[in-house]
Amino acid sequence: MLSRNAALPRIVIVGGGAGGLELATRLGRTLGARHRAQIVLVDGSPTHIWKPLLHEVATGALNTGEDEVNYFAHGYRNGYDFEFGYMTGLDQAQRTIRLSAIQSQDGNELSPARDVSYDWLVIAVGAQANDFGTPGVAEHAMFLNTPADAEKLRHRVLEQAFRASGAAAPARALSIAIVGGGATGVELAAELNHTMCELHHYGARLQPERVRISVIEGAERILAAAPPSLSAYAEEQLAGKRIQVLTNSLVAAVEADGVALKDGRKIEADITVWAAGVKAPAWLATLDGLEVNRVNQLVVDTRLHCAGGDCIYAMGDCAAAPDGDSGRMLSATAQVAHQQARYLAEELARRLDDKPARPFVFKPQGMMVSLGKHTAVGSLAAVVGPKRDYHVEGRGAKLIYASLYRMHQAAVHGWVLAVLLFIGDKLRRAARPALKLH
Repeated sequence: MLSRNAALPRIVIVGGGAGGLELATRLGRTLGARHRAQIVLVDGSPTHIWKPLLHEVATGALNTGEDEVNYFAHGYRNGYDFEFGYMTGLDQAQRTIRLSAIQSQDGNELSPARDVSYDWLVIAVGAQANDFGTPGVAEHAMFLNTPADAEKLRHRVLEQAFRASGAAAPARALSIAIVGGGATGVELAAELNHTMCELHHYGARLQPERVRISVIEGAERILAAAPPSLSAYAEEQLAGKRIQVLTNSLVAAVEADGVALKDGRKIEADITVWAAGVKAPAWLATLDGLEVNRVNQLVVDTRLHCAGGDCIYAMGDCAAAPDGDSGRMLSATAQVAHQQARYLAEELARRLDDKPARPFVFKPQGMMVSLGKHTAVGSLAAVVGPKRDYHVEGRGAKLIYASLYRMHQAAVHGWVLAVLLFIGDKLRRAARPALKLH
């Protein structure tokens, strides 16, 4: 057990996703490196990959070995400590969290289960796909929650593509169904289309026009959170790539060979990916004294303080957080997590100085959705003047979309290293295949 008798107050952050890693980095640089507090990041994986890029990992466009961040090394450089393990329990009376044992791939125990003490605790464990109890999803669908999910999907796509392009069956079609017409589903569909074209260029006999990709959405339009004009543009772009969009289509069950809809139709598929809805991990509902909503999100107030918790905060997709200005519940998006990380970095420093708390106020930045290698669509919120959104599309929108990842890198590594990483990416892409084919 890590002792609470250390000379410095301890801030423990559980979850090394985009928000958790950014918070640990900011606190490490401002408090940890200056010996004002001990910052501890906890995660069950030793590395981080930016979740909005998982669709590129799943298609081989992004190599996780080159773009992932190692928490041990990053913590050393940025003033925080890393604890390797999954959180499994909470003891508020003792102010400790319980971490699971760490085992090697062959089953040997590398580290026993242990307790980690805290003075302030931030839970930022993200969310996962919500199957809404739909029959067959767990058995027959693939997901895109983690880098491991993305790698599994990538291997499955490669196997199916090369099987369908084999000499014994040169004309066989490949069908992929994606359930969910939000940003994840739309971006994955467009990226898969690009992958199939690249595979054909690399010698696969499967013709891209023989690949059928379907996006199944229960609402009236895809990208329901976007303005209707952006949804229409996105659907037009997908149609131009021969991607079938099925709106007002509710899923009754996922089967081994496709998706059964409630209106009686059957969408045949060699691969089905579930990208509809999100929920927080179920184990959050078991934590000592903390309140959750119906999708397991921790209930927090406008200061991101957990209901039923003492010095416990939650942020990102695992938190049901109201906006401190409008009072409306915030969506589970990367920009919300980013702003919450900046807020908590400032507020926890204020706690050390016994300054009064301020509410978290979300400032919408708009939204961007990739529609393939050279195009994207989105809206940008006005920075000055009256509140309004500016719609962008095409190559200009794609440049803005690509800059979001560079801004994340800058928040995690600093601008100098982010620029060097950008140059390194350009040099690698000039010397390697466009896809990871193994």
